[in-house]
Parts: sequence; C-alpha cells; structure tokens
Amino acid sequence: MDDTLYWIFLSILSSPSKLGLYERVHLPPKEICNTLDIDSLTVPEYIAASYGCEPWSAASEIYQTCKKKNFKVVTFSDKNYPLLLKEIHKPPLVLYLQGANLQLPMVSIVGTRNSDKVSESIAFKIAYGVAKAGYGIVSGMAYGIDRFAHLGALKAEGATVGVLPGGIDTTYPQRNRDLYHMISISESSCLVSEYPPGIVAGQKWCFAQRNRIISGLSVATIVVKAPLDSGAMMTARYAIEQNRELLVCPGNAFDKGYSGCLELIKEGAALVSDFDDIMEILKSYSNSSGDSCSFEAVTAKETVCAESENGDFLKSVDLSKYSKVESLILSHLSKGDFDIDDFIRSFSLGTDEVTRAIVSLEIEGIILRKGNRIFRKKSF
Repeated sequence: MDDTLYWIFLSILSSPSKLGLYERVHLPPKEICNTLDIDSLTVPEYIAASYGCEPWSAASEIYQTCKKKNFKVVTFSDKNYPLLLKEIHKPPLVLYLQGANLQLPMVSIVGTRNSDKVSESIAFKIAYGVAKAGYGIVSGMAYGIDRFAHLGALKAEGATVGVLPGGIDTTYPQRNRDLYHMISISESSCLVSEYPPGIVAGQKWCFAQRNRIISGLSVATIVVKAPLDSGAMMTARYAIEQNRELLVCPGNAFDKGYSGCLELIKEGAALVSDFDDIMEILKSYSNSSGDSCSFEAVTAKETVCAESENGDFLKSVDLSKYSKVESLILSHLSKGDFDIDDFIRSFSLGTDEVTRAIVSLEIEGIILRKGNRIFRKKSF
C-alpha cells in the first residue's frame, strides 16, 4: 500500500496527540499504524460529514479524490515537505497542494481584513519587493492585507503561497475567487491546506490552525496593520513561539487598527520603516541572487483623476499607459458599472486576461469590484 494513503489515514484521526503520533513521525507511516488499536480509532466530525466515520474508508476516498482532481499530497516524510514546518509544534502530517512545490525561503505578510488604501499599498509594495529579492510570499488568502500581499508577489512575477482555512478546492472568502484562480494557474505559486478536499472553512479553529502554518512556513512574518484582537496577531504570536523573525510596520498611534502593531513593537518586535530594514533582517536567510528593490520601485501609476462634475470619467485618463484590456475596461466604465461576465461575452475576451486587468486596475484604486460587478471610484 502507498505510504501516502497511510499518512492521510494518520492525518485525519481524532486526538493525534493522545495517540502519540507526533512523537513517532520519524517512523514509517505503516509502522505507526501497526501500533494503533484500529477498531478504537475515530475521525473528527468535519471529516465524517464529508467522508464518513470509518477512518480507512475516509482516507481511501480522500486519496482517490486527490488523484482524480490532480491535487498534490505532500506527506511528512516527503522530500518536498517544508523543513521549517517540521519544526513547529504539532506540524501537519499531510499538506494538500495545488501548484508549485514549496522550495523558496518564504516570508509571510499578514494584517487586518479591514484595511485601507494606505495599508494595502504598503502590503503590496513590501510583497513586490521581497518577492523580487527571491523570497516566496505567504499569506492567508483573506480579504484586505492578505489579498494585497498575494497580488504584490504575483505582480513581481514571484512566488506566493496561499494557505487556506478549508479544503484545497474551497474558496474563502468568495470575493477572492479571482485571486484563488490567479494563484492556481501561476507556474511558481501554490495553494496549500492541511484539510482534505471538500472541507469548508467555518469554525474559528480552522483559521487558528491555518495561521500556525503561515508563520511556520516562513523565516519571518511581517505585520502590516493589525488591531489587538485580529487573526494577524495570532499569526504573530505563533511566529514568536516558533522562534521566527517578527517584523512590524508602525502606524498611527491613535488608530485602533494599528493597536496590535504598536503592542508588538513595545514587546520587542523589529520595527521596519523601509525596505532596507526588511532586507537587513532577511539577508542571512537568502539563498537567492534576486534583484534588490525599494518600496518606491513599485509605486502605483499616477492616480487617475476623479470624475469631473459633468461625469466625464475618461477626460483625464491617459489610456496609452494601459494594456488593451485595461483600456477597454476603463472605456466601458465611462458608460457606467457593468457585469464582468457580460463584458467578457461582449468583447469575446479570455477570463484570465480580464481577471488580470481588473486586479491591476483595482490595485491602482481606479476601479472597485463588488461581487461580479465593476464600478469606477469617484475619488482617490
């Protein structure tokens, strides 16, 4: 029997600590299985709900599902299992991947879902620069800071790792389905989860478990904007426990959105105010000759002026600066908001190229996406 199936079986069992699995991960998985009382083993409710209560049957179905859908299964004994992740407390016994293997030294960038234009720009620029310097960018696929960290790495044509709070084939939140698609088709990036396909994120513990993987994959974690009670603070705490570098961007001392960042700085986290600060800390981990980059190297294009009083949206927009599809989107917006699917059908365009153009314009702050509709921003 394939070792992968044994590892999947072990990874879905209830109470792995009580079974002593983490103390025996250095053994062959079949040998670990032979020490267990098979008849007394159970699976958690979230596994039973999707795959049934019988552990071997559930493991076999998960194994076949991954083969059918072409998801990679990276086990604890696999050569592609990240070495840093093996060092954390209770590491995942199995990782499910879609995309490239996890090879580069990685840096995580985390922060609040309730981001603003300034913090989004900072996250994007940091991710862009760090990715250009040869590091993979890890984040949690959430809206806000996570999203712009992933987008910065993609814009740099670097690697980004989206750690999911549910199965590898589930998108959470749904508003990030375009980002999910972009990462899944990138040659250098990947989506990763410790949960089998089909498991839907819903419980708070799903996100806590995900956060330990985000920091566990990374040589350093950068917190951009985070209130005290945020998931980003949980990731920062994990980074400290895992003895990883913790870097924090300072913010407005009177803005509660930065209260977590200020608390971490008071506790001794490294305050970083420019790209040189970050690279000075990261240089000892680099095994890449990637290009250096400053924050300013990725400044957004000049902001498009707001609509004039007569509603002439394109009056001050230089369409020559944009790609053909971006220009088409901006021209179409001069007539009002529109549905993305209708736009694709009307102009016989590819979904991928339209998605890339929308994301690029969204990053610049020119357009706003709500669900499947595109709106122009009235002020910048």
